Amino acid sequence: MKSVAAIILTALSLILSVTQTAHADRTLRGKLRPDKGMLRANAGSSTQADFDTIFSPSDSLLVTAGYDKPLNSRTESLFITNRLDRELTEVTLRLSYSDAKGRMLHEATHKLRVIIPSGATRRVEFPSWDRQQTFYYLHGRKPRTANVSPFDVACKVESAVVSPER
Repeated sequence: MKSVAAIILTALSLILSVTQTAHADRTLRGKLRPDKGMLRANAGSSTQADFDTIFSPSDSLLVTAGYDKPLNSRTESLFITNRLDRELTEVTLRLSYSDAKGRMLHEATHKLRVIIPSGATRRVEFPSWDRQQTFYYLHGRKPRTANVSPFDVACKVESAVVSPER
């Protein structure tokens, strides 16, 4: 008799679990609505012009100058001039460091978030490769300290991200 009751109870619980519907947790606090202006702007276009563009610019479009790294500095800096027709929002720089005889010491790539309007120049700063602070920039101020080494640097803009056209 116990086994029949157990079978009946198991069957009833199975039937109840199958008929009971599961409710998902509500995770959104508010109602999401599409931006109607974006829908109208993208309705006729097959390209995605509303997104940022990544490209490899020529040396005449993005100009780097004014590199500086004093002996005891933990950061390096340089100036970037934006000659594009749109605002620059991100730039990737590749820097090659060499000693006074032209032998390569180090190479680094820096991806920097920047806001540089069209036609403007801005100073950017990034961490130095010289963590022991034993090198100074060859064309910069010469330190009075002995036993330090000069270095030269070459900078190339690898890629850039520009703001969308408006």
